Amino acid sequence: MARSEDFKTPLVRLAFANGLFKLIEDDWGNKNWTATLLIPKSEGLAVYEKAAVEAAKAEWGDKAVQMIKDKIIHSPFLDGDGPQGKSKKTGEPHAGFPGNWFLRVKSGEAYRPTLIDRQKLPIADQAKLKSGDYGFAVVHCFTWDNDKKGKGLTFGISMFQLVREGESLGGAGGVDVDKWAEVIPDEGAAPASTKGGAGAGGLFG
Repeated sequence: MARSEDFKTPLVRLAFANGLFKLIEDDWGNKNWTATLLIPKSEGLAVYEKAAVEAAKAEWGDKAVQMIKDKIIHSPFLDGDGPQGKSKKTGEPHAGFPGNWFLRVKSGEAYRPTLIDRQKLPIADQAKLKSGDYGFAVVHCFTWDNDKKGKGLTFGISMFQLVREGESLGGAGGVDVDKWAEVIPDEGAAPASTKGGAGAGGLFG
């Protein structure tokens, strides 16, 4: 498995936040801390695509770019307006998903993501961080390869900092806080440190 460097995201909206407080078991019986990050389509995926290509090249070399184009490598970027953005039970779109890309992020059982508020104080109470809230995450992209699903890319999460509360969408490891987090005023523009670059030129489109 290869992985990109950690980076701090632009402002994202949190969904399925309950997975940051309760371990979720995956298809292979592994327990993980999980969440979903909603990214407005108007902002694009450049900074995330850059990390995905970095991880893919580290694992599969320069051929990874063509493998991505040919969809041999499963993309981590999901469409909130597509089938994956809808409830399997009802067929209705998940609240807050339309108009957004989304990432399912995870961290292993032994590496619970650090959760902090605007003042860099720990968030221990699930009522203080809910689906629908906005913040910055520290993430990285990593590769996987297995007999059941083939090759793919997933994003890991090591920190989430709450910036502001949002309308509830329902449902509900160590990291250097001083390195990634800053005290955030109640209002204001995103810090320059979260701005993205040119990205991978829409390889995952």
